[in-house]
Amino acid sequence: MPHASFQRWIRILGLFVPLSYVACILTVSYAHAIEVAALDIKRLTLEELAEVEVYSASRRLESAQGVPSATFVLTNEDIRRSRVRSIPEALRLVPGVQVARVDANKWAVSIRGFNARSANKLLVLIDGRSVYDPLFSGVFWESQDVVLADIDRIEVIRGPGGALWGANAVNGVINIITKHARDTQGGLVSIGAGTEERAFGTARFGWKPGETQHARIYARSFERDTGFSPTGNPHDETHMNRGGFRWDWNAGARDALRISGDLYNGEASQRDSATGTQDIDHQGGNLITSWTRRLSDNENLSLQFYYDRMEFGQQTIAEKRDTYDLEFQHNLTLGADNQLVWGLGYRNTRDRLDVNAPPTTIEPARRSDGTTVAFVQDTVALVPQTLHLTLGTKFEHNEYSNNEWQPNIRLAWAPNAQQTWWASVSRAVRVPSRLEADIVSSGVRVGEGISTEYVYAYEIGHRRLLTPDFWYDVTAFHNEYRNLLTVEAGRFKNLMNGHTQGVELATRWQATSTWRLDLAYTYLKMDLDVEASSVAVTTPATTERSNPHYYFTIRSALDITRNLQFDAILRAVDDLPQLNVPAYTALDLGLAWFPVPDLELVLAAQNLLDSHHPEQAVVANGIGTEVQRGYYLQARWRF
Repeated sequence: MPHASFQRWIRILGLFVPLSYVACILTVSYAHAIEVAALDIKRLTLEELAEVEVYSASRRLESAQGVPSATFVLTNEDIRRSRVRSIPEALRLVPGVQVARVDANKWAVSIRGFNARSANKLLVLIDGRSVYDPLFSGVFWESQDVVLADIDRIEVIRGPGGALWGANAVNGVINIITKHARDTQGGLVSIGAGTEERAFGTARFGWKPGETQHARIYARSFERDTGFSPTGNPHDETHMNRGGFRWDWNAGARDALRISGDLYNGEASQRDSATGTQDIDHQGGNLITSWTRRLSDNENLSLQFYYDRMEFGQQTIAEKRDTYDLEFQHNLTLGADNQLVWGLGYRNTRDRLDVNAPPTTIEPARRSDGTTVAFVQDTVALVPQTLHLTLGTKFEHNEYSNNEWQPNIRLAWAPNAQQTWWASVSRAVRVPSRLEADIVSSGVRVGEGISTEYVYAYEIGHRRLLTPDFWYDVTAFHNEYRNLLTVEAGRFKNLMNGHTQGVELATRWQATSTWRLDLAYTYLKMDLDVEASSVAVTTPATTERSNPHYYFTIRSALDITRNLQFDAILRAVDDLPQLNVPAYTALDLGLAWFPVPDLELVLAAQNLLDSHHPEQAVVANGIGTEVQRGYYLQARWRF
């Protein structure tokens, strides 16, 4: 930890918490002196938050307090009060998740290291639909413009999730779950504008087509300004348009059907030294249908199918991809102390690639790949309501590495209702991407002979509701990586190995009935090495020095009165020497006023502590831009 940076952060913290406390005292006193309008916003106590149910950890609903994995849930209220404008910004609140802005429209998001624009060890789902791109095993975050008001929660599983979710869930799973249509009835109009978020708007309407049916439609659009570039002409402005629908039908007491879909298009511009300025097209759509049948109180079946179409175009490469995915799942309880989940699935993805980067091509230019999966996981109570053992694995057959097994074993001990100890051992894999396997340079297949990357992960954690007003969750992990990809004088090889280790901490303190403080802290140490035969272009030190050793977020949520809210988020991130990114601290503030219960007016200020700063990319030769200080106003009306 750099000494000067540490001292600066201590000084900032020394001001942040006392000032928040003073604001709390003054505004609560002020609240007693005035009359305020009634406002019914649901506030969960810490006991209620501990009992929030999650799905992603075990593919069944269970209390977050007892989950035997490093699980964190961002609720819709967390997202609303953070005043963020995108999903990556919201993920900054989660311990273990690294989020950095590459430029005004691109993001680097990962869990437990290996962060980059092309981060490839993270699986991201939206309502069960995978949004990672098989071309490079990463996520185009600029295309994932979900209506934030329609998100029910974001479940983040830190650590391998391959036993249930398959390849590429190496370091974690992010599952974005939207609201049931019955929870979005009526109208919503949201508009806003600012210095960086130039203009944005959302319109949504929900209704009941029938007694047991609920539906909604929506449309949204936004335009974002460029970032700051010391070399001038950043050319990374963005605009995106999106629309969609959701229909939910509860057909009797046993069956539930959901159909939803989205269409989007837009441009995310960029400028770099190789291709100059260009406007990159993003467009596509998806259709999801899922059916669930409850056979009994202890057994249910589900079937989901989705189709996804995406198109991505830039000067060097254009991609068109169609994905078809079918999955069956069976959950059942065998007696009082045994819960089993198993399933089968098949995915087919078809692409067409147009490459304009001689002498480099991708062959074949068209490809169809199929993946067959089967998974099973069983949770047994060794001691009823106290000690649980979970065993599971997923089998996957794919076109790049043939057969893969991803087992895990987990143990959870809950000595009482307020705390849980847990430990796990897991194996997860990342299969080669389409680009790695099929890129050809000067007639040479660069990735010929590459194999699967894999990790053995060891975790231990403890979460506890220490008092009715204070909760914490701490996890320690050690990951052993093998066969990591290296670039060896124009060829891809698997010659890097190593380990990472770290600690992740989340706390929540309800200081008063109207003031809450949250902390998310992460420490990460990476120790990588290459085999003796390696002449890697990218050295282990390059990867290690591109990830921060530590980063933390402190969030203050204060209800000044029943119709006035003040929120503050302080973030501090260690330096990235390899990317010439110094340690930085950022402060975001938000003030929300409800003149009437259904109308919310927001004034938000972001990155207040400096006029601009880099977070990820090297700022040289026009590559990448810096994040700027920004302000925006928003009005949101429900009717």
